[in-house]
Amino acid sequence: MTSLAPAASGAAGGVFEGAPTMPLPVLMYHGVGDSVSADFRRWEVPPGAFAEQLEALVESGYHLTGLTDALAHPTRRQVVITFENGFEDFVTTAVPALRAIGASATLYVPTAFVGRRATWLDGYTERNLPLLDWSDLAALAGEGIELGSHGHRHLELDVVPTALARYDVTASRRLIEERTGRRPDSFCYPFGYHCAAVRHVVAAAGFESACEVGYRIHQPTLSRFAISRLIVNRAAGAADILRLVSQGHRDALLSVRRGLQSGWRTYRAARWRLGRGA
Repeated sequence: MTSLAPAASGAAGGVFEGAPTMPLPVLMYHGVGDSVSADFRRWEVPPGAFAEQLEALVESGYHLTGLTDALAHPTRRQVVITFENGFEDFVTTAVPALRAIGASATLYVPTAFVGRRATWLDGYTERNLPLLDWSDLAALAGEGIELGSHGHRHLELDVVPTALARYDVTASRRLIEERTGRRPDSFCYPFGYHCAAVRHVVAAAGFESACEVGYRIHQPTLSRFAISRLIVNRAAGAADILRLVSQGHRDALLSVRRGLQSGWRTYRAARWRLGRGA
């Protein structure tokens, strides 16, 4: 596999002296393929659609890269590509499409499951999907893919005891560095859940940024430890992806969902305590 280091920017995507810091669209993918269960397919994008999305972004002058590289070049016209979990289709399907256009990405890894199955996906047939192993991940890191942490055991970090959250976050960072030789700079909150205490834990562990879901375009004035991402619809074509990175999600139901977050966290905390027998 050829290097996936970020390609040189042209005039449309380069850094211009004195240019203003740009809003940063961050795209969120889980897989590129077609799952067995219909309910999981909303988290995947078909290979042809993925290639079409990437091509549309490049042709419109966007530089496609990973998160840490993007944050280091805030005046560049760019879109961040992120993937979660490390399913095998990242190597077999996503990477060839990225390589074809000279793009890079950030892959967030739940370290306890490396080389195993996605057993945290309760209720989905996809809980049996194989995940990349450490040799795969080390090879990707050497080819220009940024490896970030998705926690160790894919826990809902905002409802577990702080000591457990701290162990989970630090263990994930240590394992990635030990097994790949690359220190991860970026973190992705499992399920997108976080709070002030979790953000502090992640920053204290040495990470430089962290992603939520958020459904918004990240603004440079906001915290690097609550970087919002945009979920890509599996049916999104060229016009849809260009609209998404320029406008964000326009769904009115999202504001309602944000308003229910506090109650949802209370429910999840109670569920976790019951599951632990507390």
